[in-house]
Amino acid sequence: MTTAVIGATGRVGTLVVRELLAHRRPVVAIVRNAAKARELFGAPDGLRIRQAALDSLAEIRAGLDGVGTVFLAMGSVGLEGNVQRAVIQAAAAVPSIEQLVRLSVFNASPASLGINQRAHWNIDFAAEVAGVPYTTIRPAIWSASLLAAAAEVRQSRSWTGLADTGRVALSDHRDAADLAVRVLLDPSLWGAHYDTTGPRLFSWPEALEVLSGELGEKVTFVTASERDLISRLTSQGVPAAQAELLIAREWALLAGENERVTTTFADLTGRPPRTVEDFLRENREMFR
Repeated sequence: MTTAVIGATGRVGTLVVRELLAHRRPVVAIVRNAAKARELFGAPDGLRIRQAALDSLAEIRAGLDGVGTVFLAMGSVGLEGNVQRAVIQAAAAVPSIEQLVRLSVFNASPASLGINQRAHWNIDFAAEVAGVPYTTIRPAIWSASLLAAAAEVRQSRSWTGLADTGRVALSDHRDAADLAVRVLLDPSLWGAHYDTTGPRLFSWPEALEVLSGELGEKVTFVTASERDLISRLTSQGVPAAQAELLIAREWALLAGENERVTTTFADLTGRPPRTVEDFLRENREMFR
């Protein structure tokens, strides 16, 4: 069975493509820029790259023709959110598709304070209305989110944010890819929502304590007001929409929305999830 991957050049999508090929599953990478995809993947056996305008239902349907499963990993708001809905609509009209597996977010809900969580719930609703056979992988906030602190930590041994309290069991993006492949390859796991987390809860200050141990120097969390943090982010070149998402993520943390640990990853893969300690150890040079 062939799997189409949309979002194939992203952090998780790239890993999913490579892991599926390692399992000898044929892959169609549907991308906006074929040259970029060829540069990233080369020309391995089993991979076809199809260029498509992802705002065109006709081109998406053509790209999906003949595939059995789809993995979709894109943003939830703005253009990428609209592309996700277009892909879902197109997939519902392709008879060969048996399952669409989508990368969502932990605690996707219409009641969340997080913009991302609400947007992903809306996309889930669109999938239900379209009637496409459907599964989601819902990881907690990425461990890789800590890399956003790297420049400030290098300069001042501090990181500025809103959520000095509130905890989350940070997820490793590599685990999300592993879980997605596990689900794609096993039809008995289809048709469910999988909330997945790392092994233990951290606040941002607690995560910085781990980083302090790796660097051998104290790294502190500096609490800012919303207005100051928005100004700080936009002055650093963060687009306004992304800054808004980050602020809302902090609200959700402060409200305790993420204070839950699941065993989903270990239950489905047979191994424990990667730890924040390991992630920071692997990436500590970025913070020096």
